[in-house]
Amino acid sequence: MRLILTLFCLLMFTTLTSAEGAWTLWMMGASSPWDSVGTFSTRELCAEALHQQAQAVEKLGLKVTEDAPAGSFVATGVDQDIRGQCLPDTDDPRGLKRK
Repeated sequence: MRLILTLFCLLMFTTLTSAEGAWTLWMMGASSPWDSVGTFSTRELCAEALHQQAQAVEKLGLKVTEDAPAGSFVATGVDQDIRGQCLPDTDDPRGLKRK
């Protein structure tokens, strides 16, 4: 949980936007569900933030595998598994959106 909170703090530079066509950076840890950690006006900005998160996780000693075309990464360690994913703001990896 402490690791996830650290990652969230790293996203403080994120510019939140509610513009149509926005992209959302989602992250999850082994013991925590998917959580929205930033919204970006373009896919490119989301991918840049995702890459920065992957680099931060790698510095913690986890093995990171990035899939730039898919806009995702997976980081694995002895007791940890962290995932990141950029998705259009209309998609939610947790399932259906509630209104």
